[in-house]
Amino acid sequence: MNMTDSPKSTIPQWKWYVVAMMLFATMINYMDRQTLGSISTFIKAEFKLGEEGYGQLEAVFGYSYAVFLLLAGFLADRVNLRWLYPLALLVWSAAGFATGFVETLFQLQVCRIILGGGEAFNWPVAVGIIGRIIPRESRALANSVFNSGMTVGAVVTPLLVLALVKPSGEGWRQMFMIVGAIGLVWVVAWQLVTRGERAAEIAHAPAKATDFVPVPFVSVFRLRKFWIALALGVAVNMSWHFYRVWLPRHLVIDLKFTDQQLQYLLIAFYLTADVGSIGIGYLARKFVSATCSVERARKKILLLSSGLCLLATPLVFIPGREVMVPLYCIVGAGLMGGFAILYALIQDVSPQHTSKCLGAVGASSWLINSLLHPLVGRYADTHVNAMGKFAPMILVAGVLPLLAALFALTWPEQKEEEQKEEKHK
Repeated sequence: MNMTDSPKSTIPQWKWYVVAMMLFATMINYMDRQTLGSISTFIKAEFKLGEEGYGQLEAVFGYSYAVFLLLAGFLADRVNLRWLYPLALLVWSAAGFATGFVETLFQLQVCRIILGGGEAFNWPVAVGIIGRIIPRESRALANSVFNSGMTVGAVVTPLLVLALVKPSGEGWRQMFMIVGAIGLVWVVAWQLVTRGERAAEIAHAPAKATDFVPVPFVSVFRLRKFWIALALGVAVNMSWHFYRVWLPRHLVIDLKFTDQQLQYLLIAFYLTADVGSIGIGYLARKFVSATCSVERARKKILLLSSGLCLLATPLVFIPGREVMVPLYCIVGAGLMGGFAILYALIQDVSPQHTSKCLGAVGASSWLINSLLHPLVGRYADTHVNAMGKFAPMILVAGVLPLLAALFALTWPEQKEEEQKEEKHK
């Protein structure tokens, strides 16, 4: 029986423990990454950076992330994931910790490069593990759970900023050290949760995939599914990381919030995004039934999530910050929901090449982002308009996910592919 027509599978509880552990790893990942954005005012003052200089700092992280995503994708499909995951986490945590000791801009850039290289392994490994241990109809939900660690980390980070960093900026170095040290606790817990018989199922890809026809990796580039996943990945990543990097600057520069108020606003933004991630992942599983296949459920939910991203468009009418801040929060929910569906689609492209596909999609996205960040900063340094320095990019970021979602409507049904295979036999 086709899995799209079967009842929802019962998943052993330990597998959800593994998903929860990956949520915490993703939380630590984002805390190490987001610390820079949460205290960007003090970083810019310390190293005498303009908006373009700050964009270049984000770019060096992004270039490293893009390169190592490709490496991470290839390694994650070949080596023991139970050990690769904690090793990568130790690398990025060490880079975050070392940031607290930097004295020059060059040292800061080196730390960001190493941080990007280590953090690049999180998603190829986590998405690969879920593809191995979670049934198809529940993967969007599992993806949304682990990926919600992004927003949990982004919520915890401003709380730590409020507790540790004074309005003068004193304490920002300790912030990096504390966040970097948290990774050690996770590594010990991971080894305990994944020990015994569980390790074998997590460690390596299965010898053969039962749901898909095996193909060599080069053949993936001839699959329509890969190009749909690539388009969606680029769109969602570009939009999300624009918000991650530049929303704090927009709130402070354009909407005139103080740096302390910014921390509370970021908490609200990421909490709403977290609700969107879990909620949209849950709906994608809930919609699956005898009359609604996994593919159709995902398409419906993807259109819903991308529609939420359009709610930034009232910015054109300059309605005021009391209106725009709640709308930005809802946009965050839509973007996070888009990630849950994106990862599920990538897991369906080719099970034996899941991590490589994610690496290719992610590297493309991060390369584009890294090229754009300095340009966004330069625009902000040299342009002023009534809507705000960052408003034009915010409007573009809201439209991209919907364009990709419309393209994703052409994703083939599994039954359709099976019928094609039968004709060729």
